[in-house]
Amino acid sequence: MTIDFEDSSSTPEKLALLVFIAAIVVGNICVFVTYFIRANGKHWSNIFVLGMAFIDLFIGGFVLPMRFLSAYGSPLTSKLCAALSIGESCALAAVIYAIGFMVYTRLYNLKQTSIDIRRRYLIMLLLISWIVLFLFYGVPFMTNYSSYLLTVTSSTTNITTYCTTYTTSIYHPTWMAYTEIAIIYSLPLLCIFTGLIFLIRHLCKPRPPRLDKVQRKQYREQKQMTWHIVILSITFILLWLPWITIRILIIFHNTKEIQRALQITYYILILKSVFFPILYASTNASFRGSFAIYRHKRITTNNRVWTINEHFGY
Repeated sequence: MTIDFEDSSSTPEKLALLVFIAAIVVGNICVFVTYFIRANGKHWSNIFVLGMAFIDLFIGGFVLPMRFLSAYGSPLTSKLCAALSIGESCALAAVIYAIGFMVYTRLYNLKQTSIDIRRRYLIMLLLISWIVLFLFYGVPFMTNYSSYLLTVTSSTTNITTYCTTYTTSIYHPTWMAYTEIAIIYSLPLLCIFTGLIFLIRHLCKPRPPRLDKVQRKQYREQKQMTWHIVILSITFILLWLPWITIRILIIFHNTKEIQRALQITYYILILKSVFFPILYASTNASFRGSFAIYRHKRITTNNRVWTINEHFGY
């Protein structure tokens, strides 16, 4: 079966894709660096931050470069395109579950303040979700990829390939598309919305009266952590909803206009991988403290260099 689509290979789009790749890779590498150089920053929320940073690094280091090669280099083979579709589908879905786990872990932490949340359980939770998603997307493609991958013919270049420059539902059979929309996407999204309502209600509560200095500090830290999770979740939803809306629409009505809209919303979704490292540093005290430590050390080193130069008359 052959599907006709309209591709785009303009210079601005090519440059935008390169900027996306560079920004995603550099930003998320900085997330890992700032985590490991701060010894007292091993808060449970950072496990989810690292999990999402790893996913974004995979998108910037593998998914987008492969799509760039497919669009501006030689077309990918059917097996490589199958690997690309598996990895991309797993990555896009895994972020939703990481956000959901983080929201409900925060709700649990607010109700059970005396219980220390063990990070190894959170790591196991993330790994299990990744394995389940890999089995859902990977097994059908790996066992019978020639039947699931459709031949794609461009209407502008008349080139036959197995990958487009952006993700579409053409890779998924009907049963997988419906299961993906109903269970993989809609169910966790509904849970995230519900959890956000409870978190926002908690933020709207007035501060308890008669708190001493230590209690006020703890209250501010707890509220900042809640804001951190709420801002990440709302940002993700705002960037993700346009793409999933078009993604559902294209299953029932596949036209070139909708394909173009899907391409635009796909790049909007990828902005999440660029914005999240900035949000980590601005809303998470551990990462913000790491950047501050780095800046302080750099300033101290520069001052020492200037002192030595002045002493020896350089």
